[in-house]
Amino acid sequence: MLPASPPAHVLQFSGGHAHGPNGWLGAWTVTVDATGMLSIRGQVLGQRTEPSPVALSPAERQSLAGILDGLSSVPSQRSTRPGIPDEAMLDIAVATPAGPRTLMLWHGEARALAPVAALLGWLDAVLRAHAGHTAAFT
Repeated sequence: MLPASPPAHVLQFSGGHAHGPNGWLGAWTVTVDATGMLSIRGQVLGQRTEPSPVALSPAERQSLAGILDGLSSVPSQRSTRPGIPDEAMLDIAVATPAGPRTLMLWHGEARALAPVAALLGWLDAVLRAHAGHTAAFT
């Protein structure tokens, strides 16, 4: 008998810095699957952190659903400009009501798009709540 396939992801995010002047903010990988399970992996100043996966609270799920709805208006895109020193590249894949979106944007570009900035704020909140760290993506 074949194992059941893993649930689809509604959010996959990676970005940040693990070293250098912004290393105290960390480099993070955050995944939320279709069942609402949150997985976090990070490195802060070279130290790895990986809290156990946890179910999102109803409020976190509702907030993420609204953000995913807002991201429906953002087309998939990849930055074409060079990075600014110490600026992080953010890699975001989401399942929105209008279909999947993939974004590879520099932090400054991501913050300039309101629906993406809302996702960054949500990520800051879940990293604070579930990993005990401040990533300062917003």
